[in-house]
Amino acid sequence: MHRQLFPKFHDVTVRRHLTKRGLPGRVRRRVPRLSKRHVPACRQWCEEAVEWTQEDWDTIIFSDESKFNLYGSDGCRYCRRGVGKERLTHNVEERVKYSGGSVMVWGCIMAQGTSRLHRITGNLNAAGLCNIYEESLLGTLDDHWMSTAEVIFQEDNDSKHTSHLARQWHSKNDITRLNWPAISPDLNIIENVWHKLDRCVRMREVQPRSLDDLWAALQEEWAALDYGYIRNLYTSLNCCCFAVLKDKGMWTRY
Repeated sequence: MHRQLFPKFHDVTVRRHLTKRGLPGRVRRRVPRLSKRHVPACRQWCEEAVEWTQEDWDTIIFSDESKFNLYGSDGCRYCRRGVGKERLTHNVEERVKYSGGSVMVWGCIMAQGTSRLHRITGNLNAAGLCNIYEESLLGTLDDHWMSTAEVIFQEDNDSKHTSHLARQWHSKNDITRLNWPAISPDLNIIENVWHKLDRCVRMREVQPRSLDDLWAALQEEWAALDYGYIRNLYTSLNCCCFAVLKDKGMWTRY
């Protein structure tokens, strides 16, 4: 805009006047890239899902993997400070070499609560994913006195999840897999849970100082997640579908 419309003015002047007119600078929201194939597929899926009852939604187990950094998130971090205070200790973000590392976890949520949280070491492949299913998915169902016939399993369309080995495991263990639209994080309520889990860890009075400390904190906060919060996410699923339909298959506020 500065280059094409106001080349004679300083860029600071342009920014100041835009801010006065209600157009301040904002950080662009990060969203998944949607192709012409993804949008109609997601819309069609939601057209069918809005007819589901709450009892239908309650049979679904939502699963995913997530990464948690030892020192803060990968995104922008803000502070409130006065002019000339940018280098005070509490206004800077200290960086460490290699970012201090991170912990990858697998987990799932169900209408009855949370699952066992599984720490992923190394690169996760189809064989490792099946081991997680065996230990943590089936173990969670045992913990809640549930059988595989009572639930529908959701996971995204990552190549590990759709591999022949994973599908073979599902078939062997009578797991019904939910047909899930590609690139649709707005519909996966476990994304909200990962965000809340990260916030809970960052709110701890004593912050993790090592990856093992971080893993221990994640386990504690995961086990302490409020059941009412999980229930609210499940009851919001119909609203999520309506929001996707309202926005014609594009991104929503969810």
